[in-house]
Amino acid sequence: MLTLKPLVLERQRWAFSETELKNARACRADDELIAAVPEASLGVIVYRNGVVTNRWEDGTAGVPDVVKDWVQSEEELYHPEVRESTSVWRGVVVRDGAFLQFYDDFFDA
Repeated sequence: MLTLKPLVLERQRWAFSETELKNARACRADDELIAAVPEASLGVIVYRNGVVTNRWEDGTAGVPDVVKDWVQSEEELYHPEVRESTSVWRGVVVRDGAFLQFYDDFFDA
């Protein structure tokens, strides 16, 4: 008997660089971006969907809660692979962490 997995779509808010907006299908919710922390030598890793991790950019665990709270409000992140700021936030439709399309486009189609 064949069992089908239900189609579960999520609406999320993701950060993009200007370049990534042109190829959003290559992006995933768990892409690792970096939030700069004032007066700290390292930034904190933040997933593209805005989830703040417990890791500094060098991989060390142990980000204090006060720093996580500050990072949560940070709007501009840095993508080390494309070497660009990711200051554009857009609503997206996601399935299993993968980009399907922009949220506004989903309802305009």
